[in-house]
Order: sequence, then structure tokens, then C-alpha cells
Amino acid sequence: MRILGVLAAASAILFLVAEAALGPLGPFVKMIPAAALGLMLLGPPSRAGKRIAAIGLLVSSLADAVIEFSFLGGLVTFLVAHLFYIAAFTRVEPRLCLARLAPVALWAALVLPALFGGAGTMRVPVLIYATVIFVMIWRAAAAARSMSLRDPGMIGLFGAILFGVSDTLLGVNRFVAPIPAADVIVVLSYWVAQALIAASFMRGR
Repeated sequence: MRILGVLAAASAILFLVAEAALGPLGPFVKMIPAAALGLMLLGPPSRAGKRIAAIGLLVSSLADAVIEFSFLGGLVTFLVAHLFYIAAFTRVEPRLCLARLAPVALWAALVLPALFGGAGTMRVPVLIYATVIFVMIWRAAAAARSMSLRDPGMIGLFGAILFGVSDTLLGVNRFVAPIPAADVIVVLSYWVAQALIAASFMRGR
């Protein structure tokens, strides 16, 4: 487990500091952090939603490489990963908890019009993907049982929110207006998000 954690951190740092020097190996190095986290979740002990979340991480790893070659392909692959995260969080808390949907819906209402306006031919894929990730955040919110950072559900919620922030910044940078250092901010926040989601299921009920 520790070896996989070190591998995830080391490969993330390598990609951040030497992406250009990695050349064609870059997309494959980028895959390693999420893949290592997914493999960590496949190990014991068994917990609610843990193996499903592991599959989500492994699919995310594939998406990390795919998006380097095709934005639409990466979008579709990440969408599949989010479906696994939704299933994993729902396994932890199957109740709807509709009240927790309200702030997520507000976030979507503020962000989606701007992204939709600039997405051009990507409007429909972006809308579908955004809907799925906002559902994922809602299900993560439903799984949080307290405001304590000791609650695995709260750790997962922070991860889901950070994932949403990362994707929002990616969308704004691509479809609305350039953001300084966007590439670094997006990938760093994405990896932290994945680590928090993985940690929530490692420490879960």
C-alpha cells in the first residue's frame, strides 16, 4: 500500500515538473497516480462502495491518457468514471438526501450557462458530462454524515467538490477565457481530489 502511495505521489511530481521532457511518455506517466490509488482500493479490507470506487479510479487513469489525444474521448471516459463514483457513494448512502442537492444545483446554475455559451459544437457533450459530475458531487454530499474531517464521507465530499472545481476551471479555461497556469492548477487539484476520494473509501464504513 505504501509503495503504491509513493508511486502515485512520485509520478504526479514527475509529470508536474517535467511534462515537456517526458515527450510521448507524458500521458502514460499521467496515468500512474489514479491507477496506483485504484490498486490501493482493490486491497483489503472490504468496505461499502470501495471496489466500485477503485474501478472509477482505474477508469480515470485511462481517461488521463485518452484526454491527451482526444478531448471528447477523455470527456466520455471520465464520464464513465463518474458513473462508478456515483454508484460507490450511493452504496454508502442509498437515500436521496434531496436537500443536499440544492447547493450543487446552484453551482451548476452559475457555471453551466457560461460553459454552454462558449462550448460551440461541444455543447451537448459538455452539458451531459457536467450533469453527471454534479450528480456525483450530490451523491458524495449525501454520503457525508457529519461536518467532522474524521468522517470518511466528509473527506469524500471534499474530494468530489475539488474534482468539480478542477473541471470547472478546465471548462472555463477552454471555453470561456484563459486562466493563468491553468494546466498546473487543474491537474494538481484533480489529483488531490482523486486522493481524497480514495482516502474516503479506505477509511470508510
